[in-house]
Amino acid sequence: MRLIFAAMALLVAGGTTAATLPDGATMRGEDAERLAALPEAYGNALREALAGASADDIEGLVAALSGAPQPVPPEALAGDWRCRTIKVGGLTPMTAYDPFRCRVTAEGGRVLFEKLTGSQRVRGEVHEAEEGLVLLGVGYIAGDTPPDYAALPEEIDAGASPQITADPGVIEMTGPDSGRILFPYPMLESVMDVLVLSR
Repeated sequence: MRLIFAAMALLVAGGTTAATLPDGATMRGEDAERLAALPEAYGNALREALAGASADDIEGLVAALSGAPQPVPPEALAGDWRCRTIKVGGLTPMTAYDPFRCRVTAEGGRVLFEKLTGSQRVRGEVHEAEEGLVLLGVGYIAGDTPPDYAALPEEIDAGASPQITADPGVIEMTGPDSGRILFPYPMLESVMDVLVLSR
């Protein structure tokens, strides 16, 4: 797997508190570090899952992670999606949830992603990076109103109320109606979250 955020990691290592994507969007420094560590998180999460999850769960995880990513413009994601959360490593070896509803809206030059159902939600904007798509997401609890990603502080207390988290993710589309979003080292519970997209 290629490090699509190596340049951002170098910016962070140089002492900056934020990183800039090729389209000009600004990412919190901690989030750039997490995305740059995707291969590490991927490996650690798989190791924990393989050591403790059931054979059926592993089969589902392999299916979710299969398929080579295809280059697509952000606008190609527009529409309604079924999205299934799989939490890998951390509190449990693996936890897979029933599908939720997600939506991607393209308007005014922006592409917005939102997980619409479930107690844990995420909302944010899709951006193009040099080798793929990035979600600059904000995690929140159903019923709360999350801030925009750009309004997040550099330091976030994930235990505060209302609960707000920075949820940056790498979007990998494997076809026009299938894909996944990988969230390395999320602020809550797991080593990596996988949001499986289908429609």
